[in-house]
Formats: sequence, structure tokens, C-alpha cells
Amino acid sequence: MAGILTTPSPTSSEDDVLERGAPPAHLWARRTAIVGAGVLLFMLVAWVLSDPVENLSTDWTAFDNAADRILAGDDVYRPYNAQSEPLPYLYPPYALWLTLPLGAVGFAGSFVFSALLSAVCLVFGLVFMARSQQGTVDRTTGIIVGLASGSAISSTLIGQYSGIYALAVGGAAQAWTRDRQGVAGAFLAMLWLKPNLAVAVPVVLLWSRSWKALRGFVAATVLLLLTSLPFGLDHWNGFFSNAKMMADLQENGIVPFRKMVTVLGSVQTLLPVESTDPALIIFWLGCTAILGIAVLSLWTSAALHESPTRAFGVLALFIVAANPRLYFYDATLVVVGMLGIWLWAAASAVRGDRRWIRIVSVLAGVAWVGLWGGLFVSLNVIVGPVSGLAIVATAVIQRFSDIPEGQPAPANGPSGL
Repeated sequence: MAGILTTPSPTSSEDDVLERGAPPAHLWARRTAIVGAGVLLFMLVAWVLSDPVENLSTDWTAFDNAADRILAGDDVYRPYNAQSEPLPYLYPPYALWLTLPLGAVGFAGSFVFSALLSAVCLVFGLVFMARSQQGTVDRTTGIIVGLASGSAISSTLIGQYSGIYALAVGGAAQAWTRDRQGVAGAFLAMLWLKPNLAVAVPVVLLWSRSWKALRGFVAATVLLLLTSLPFGLDHWNGFFSNAKMMADLQENGIVPFRKMVTVLGSVQTLLPVESTDPALIIFWLGCTAILGIAVLSLWTSAALHESPTRAFGVLALFIVAANPRLYFYDATLVVVGMLGIWLWAAASAVRGDRRWIRIVSVLAGVAWVGLWGGLFVSLNVIVGPVSGLAIVATAVIQRFSDIPEGQPAPANGPSGL
């Protein structure tokens, strides 16, 4: 871990750049994000204080209940009863290890533990992603704007595991930059915490012939599966049963599409179309294919060598945009993904190609607004489409950029991170 955190020191040739600090536009972005997040956070806190017990009894209570059932010897994945419990436990059996500490810290302690776990993982994920981008770039602005996003704040307040997803991608990007591809693959295996997040990972690793990373991914996946054995194989039957139950609820519209941040969720929010409509399925598959081709163009060996940060950024965005069902708290992947492509565009601007940073900044800004869907649910419809646009825009930029592939960039930038 210490090796992953280490970054080269700025060279003397960069002194004049470092002394200038962050550009005025970046400072404006920092202040706008902080002020906007502050106002909206005030609204959230006021809402929470109106009935703390009720309003804070959100997703983390499912983890707390799971811990209590394990310690009492009860079934974790028993049939869901909406009258007696707020939420079912929907994560795989190997994730139960994350719930066990909650059984020892009480109800309030469970909330604090869950919120801190998400927040700490998110911070490390963003820092790792920022450190993976070489060149004279303003990492601090990207991290601040990311942490001030609605997804970062709301996922922490509800105690979801979303920060772990950001850590998986950010840690993988940083490890890859340090030429530790096996470690990068192990980081990506953390996405199995929510299995539909990890499906695209072996595809891009096979496509890029990243054999060390693939071995690390497979080894970590096997290790995860083995850690589920102490809970018993019956838990897997319960997990798949609960997963099917949740899919049925989504299929019947009981779980509203307006809470989702995928392209498919956005279409179903805006148009009166059934989930089983063949036209909708064809549209989703077509969008997934287009976005997949764009991602693979950025996961060739040459493109990876040029910018691992960009590659992992678009992978994170693809995981969200192309998924059939993901929620506003899962959009921490959009936070870390947008950070990656924004830093890459900023580094290209420093090297002389300034045409693209404005496009990426606009897309990132629109996404930042959409990430407040946890508070204003109608904003969720923005996230999936703008993530898809960012993927396509990044692929087009890479194709037409004037910066030669593999051109070395300076070491670290004004942030000092």
C-alpha cells in the first residue's frame, strides 16, 4: 500500500508551473462545488433532524439486521417482509464479513461504522485515482469537487457500500500506474461486492491481454468465494432467492425507475415503456454495444500505456451507464470515473492540446448536478446518459488528439498530492 501511495517528486523544470497554483477556473469550480454542496447538505441535515431515528434508518439497517441474525444463528436471507423490516439484505455471502462488526457496536454505532467505512473508502478511491494521473494537473480541485458531489454525501449518510466501489477502481488505476497489474486486478475484484458491477472487468482485461491483472482478478475472486464458506453454502441459495425477488420488484415497477442512474433507467423514467418491451431491450443492447466499443478502444495496449487513468475512468462510467439497474448511491463510480477522464484531459491541456478540457469539464459539471438525485430524485435521469456521452467523447478525443501516444508528461502537479 505504501508503494501505491508514493508519487514522484516534481522536477525543477516544473517549478514555474507549480508556483502558479491552480488555474482560476479550477478555483471557481472548487468554490462552486463547496458552496453548492454546503447548501444542499444543510437541507439534508435539516431533513434528518426533523426525525433522526426515522430518517437515518436507511440502507445500513439491513446490514445491522444481518449482523444480528448471524450472531443469533438465524437465516440472513429469509423471505422479505415489508411490514416487519425496512429492507432485505441483498449482498453475496462473502460480504457478510463487513456486517459482523455491527453486531458489537449497537444501533447508533452501526450507523457510524457504516458511514465511516463508505466515506474512508471513497476518499482513498478518489486520492488513488488522482495520483494515477501523471503530469502537471490540479488534483486537489478534482478531489474536492468529487467529495462535494451528491452521490458521495448521500451514499455516506445512508451507510451504503458505495465508497468501496470507488476504492476498487481508483486503487486499480493507481496500482496499474505503478506497474503492479496483479494488485490492480485484485482491487477490481472488490466490485464483486455487487456482482453486476464486475461483469465487464474480465472482458476488458482479456481484450487488453493484461494477463497479470487477470490473474490477480481471478485469484481475488476465488479468495472472496472461499471466505463465504464459513457462513454455509445454504446462504448462496438465499442470496439468489433475494436477488430474484428484487429483480421481480424492479420488473413490476415497485422499485421506481426514477431512483436509477443507468441509461436504461433514464429511458424507463422518461417514457411509458414496459421492461419486457422488445424495442427497449434492443435499444439497451445497442447502447451497451456502442459504449462497449468506445471503452475497448481505450483499453488497447497502446491506449493503456498512454493513460491508465483514462482507461479506468471510462470503465467506471461504463459500469454505471450500461447496467440495467443501479441506484443513485452506486454513482460513486461516476464520481471516480469523471475524475479520471477530467484529470487526463487536464494533463493533455498542459501538454498543449487545450481543445478538449472544456468539453470534459462541461460533461463533468452536468454529471455533478445529476449526482444530487439522492436529494432531488428527478435529477437521476441525467447521470446515465451523461456518463455514456462522456465515454464516447473520451474515445473521440483520444482518436483526434494532437498529443502523440506515449509522450512523456511531467511528474506531479500543483496539488502536491
